[in-house]
Amino acid sequence: MLNDVSLSNVPLSEWRAFCNECLPRLIIDRVIDRNEARLPEWFAPLARGVAIASDTLLHEAGHRHGLLRPRGWRETSRDYFVRDIGWSSLLVRESDETGLWTIERLGEARQSEVDEVLVFEFGSTPIFTPSSQSAMRLAVYCHENVPPKGLRWIKMGPENCRGAIELARNRRINETH
Repeated sequence: MLNDVSLSNVPLSEWRAFCNECLPRLIIDRVIDRNEARLPEWFAPLARGVAIASDTLLHEAGHRHGLLRPRGWRETSRDYFVRDIGWSSLLVRESDETGLWTIERLGEARQSEVDEVLVFEFGSTPIFTPSSQSAMRLAVYCHENVPPKGLRWIKMGPENCRGAIELARNRRINETH
């Protein structure tokens, strides 16, 4: 994640302006604070929140409300689904019973930890969806195609996590004073 520090470590004033005035509505329906999303501190530690994918983006990825789970996904628990894709796996999971779902990609060396996360470029803000089915379709779409403008995959390896967590903690302390 530290490779993405310049993109992730946005000032609070810029984050607030983005949330209130600058949302790209074709991609993002809304953003929520990381506390509301119940993100653990190790997950995208510098992200100030998460972006909920718009219906337009989900429609582009082939999702329609009411569709069943796409083929090729296996349920490893009620809130965790994996799809093997050659050298890696796609993973979607519910974020701490919020009803929102992450979109992740695991390399072949990692089969249980986050390796890459689909994000909106501003603030490396993770993209979440309101259902497992929509997360699955968006994950496949962004893996098989160049992600739509403004989205990209970022590395989230544990080797960078400690430094990013410390930076995020210090940022919170500085912003409360």
